Amino acid sequence: MKDQKIRRPMYSKEGMGRLVRWFFGLPLIFIIYVILSMVMPHGQADQRIMILFNIISYIAFIAVTVVVVVRFLKFPFMKMISESTVVRVKPMLIGFCAMFVLGAGSTFIWKAISPGNFTYSLKSGWPLDFLLSFILVALAAFMEEIICRSYVAYFVTDDLETRPKQKLYYCLASAVVFTIFHFQNPEVHGSQAVYAMVFYFIMGFSLMAVTLRTRGIEAAIGIHLANNLVNAWLFTYKDAALITNAVYTHSNNIGPWMLVQTVFCVVLSCIAVILSSEKPAAKL
Repeated sequence: MKDQKIRRPMYSKEGMGRLVRWFFGLPLIFIIYVILSMVMPHGQADQRIMILFNIISYIAFIAVTVVVVVRFLKFPFMKMISESTVVRVKPMLIGFCAMFVLGAGSTFIWKAISPGNFTYSLKSGWPLDFLLSFILVALAAFMEEIICRSYVAYFVTDDLETRPKQKLYYCLASAVVFTIFHFQNPEVHGSQAVYAMVFYFIMGFSLMAVTLRTRGIEAAIGIHLANNLVNAWLFTYKDAALITNAVYTHSNNIGPWMLVQTVFCVVLSCIAVILSSEKPAAKL
């Protein structure tokens, strides 16, 4: 059986040495990510060139992460995606559809109420731009869920928690890691920084709760991907981490209304996934 390949408990033979490698593994991955980010083009570089280079960097970073997890940490990588080691499409689709409909729908309502804040900005060649944007945000969502959800959730006990108190600790830890992971984004600087950081914290907390409930990151990837696609395809803003060829550009930076809107969409999407998922067995 596949489960026989996973050592239980993880630290029975390796003791603190294994835990030390887990503790330093996350900073190691972050350092590699920052180095790769520094060599990416910035500023006035061509939009498609920037997206292509970012796609390459994400592929490289995911490959390095796999090496760190499998070789350095001695952990089966497929288990980081799903505890059953089988990718499940249903929770991913539920999360994606709920988040995309809520995110796009609520922003179109906002546009109808305040049309002056939105400018039609779609340029020619958008099919290729949409394809490149999809590849980029899919890789980004997968990478961030692996680091901010799976890494935090699995390695201490070699199992996903079901005890309420422990799940709270994991959700808080994931929220902190997810927020720190976005410190390089332009929206976490200036007057909108507080709103952006609150959003990232709540999103990180919520996606970890979904991960623990569904026993894998498929649903979290779906919600994360849909959130990013709404911004990449439909409604971008001038201080976005990566400007894309979107249908509309809205002039307002992240503020109270956008925070309420995005948190509302993320939380409702997570609730939709949780209500549709089977309740995990309680841990003794």
